Amino acid sequence: MPNLHQASKGSTRERASSRLARRTLPVLLLAASVTVVGCNEASFLVPPPTLRGIAIPLPPPSIADQVLVYIDVEGGVPMGFDHPATEAFVYETRTERGYFVGTDGLEFTVQDVLVDVTNNCLETWFVDGVDGEESSLVSYKAVVLEGEEACANPSCSAPDDLGACLCLEKWTTGCG
Repeated sequence: MPNLHQASKGSTRERASSRLARRTLPVLLLAASVTVVGCNEASFLVPPPTLRGIAIPLPPPSIADQVLVYIDVEGGVPMGFDHPATEAFVYETRTERGYFVGTDGLEFTVQDVLVDVTNNCLETWFVDGVDGEESSLVSYKAVVLEGEEACANPSCSAPDDLGACLCLEKWTTGCG
């Protein structure tokens, strides 16, 4: 009989420790998650990139008649990203092509970006060359405008033979 008593005593201990483990596991997980959340560093938004304009290296006779056009995108580097190894990124979501260049002081130019003038979205951001910090993402659309007044805007390309130009429009919630 002593063996039976020892076996039942062992099973009672095992059941008690199993119950204790089931009760303490959620508490430990909660404590671990609070600790992880408590250790996260606060991150602040950094200045977004700004694009100044578009240049079309060899504009076609009529931009409005074209669907795909290669453009050069010019812009300025935001404060805090003026380090020598900083890179400017442009991603055209419709053609799914990405581009990046090193910045030259406070300016950059991304050449030969392929855009569909009827449907495009240019996402832009910077990566700091010192600590790898990324700027906020900003979206732009290249739109065809016509007329001397519209094409005089600094964000526009030079007008083509028929008076049409490509201009950048900033979209705050993506290109939709």
